[in-house]
Amino acid sequence: MTHFVARGAIAAACLALAGAAQADVSLNDTFNAENGAAGAAEYSGFANWIAANVDLLAPGYFFNLCQAAGGSTPCVDMEGSGNGTMTTKTVFSVFAGDTVTMQFDLAGDQRNRSGNSVTASLVTTTGTTLFSETFTLASDAPFQTFTRAVTIGADAAVRFGFQSGGPADSMGMLLDNVSFAAGVPAPVPEPSTWVLLVAGLGAVGAWRRRQS
Repeated sequence: MTHFVARGAIAAACLALAGAAQADVSLNDTFNAENGAAGAAEYSGFANWIAANVDLLAPGYFFNLCQAAGGSTPCVDMEGSGNGTMTTKTVFSVFAGDTVTMQFDLAGDQRNRSGNSVTASLVTTTGTTLFSETFTLASDAPFQTFTRAVTIGADAAVRFGFQSGGPADSMGMLLDNVSFAAGVPAPVPEPSTWVLLVAGLGAVGAWRRRQS
């Protein structure tokens, strides 16, 4: 009988710990597989993005700019023939209490231009802006990782996107390594959960000693 109780305690504790799972990553895009890893001007064939007026910088098309910014893989120039936009094709469902985490790498244009910016935003399908922040960097600034988190106040359907700003001279800031995650943050397990797990393991050990 003891071993059944112990196993039940372990199972209950494991279920409690499983409930503390981290949020799933809804999007993780490095742009490495786009266009067969070949660069292209005014590229709009992204797997995950609705894009306009952006260039895919990869071998064959100004890949040296990604490298000048400290990268070693393809990246995106946020200005093609003008100020560019990128918006997720996927509409993400988020719920009240969720924490949405957005992470991305930005670098300067690497061409001695000034006045460029990129605005990252999280907008509902009904047009309500839940997050918006404009980033500016020096022209020669290397890639820097930016992470932003937003707590959702009410259930919504959202898209994540970027908008280039500045002189629209076809030489914009660079973007890479975009991720988007939504979910309830993992809680720290209650002390009682650990007590339950330890007690169950101890009981199993005692039962095995009696059997031997």
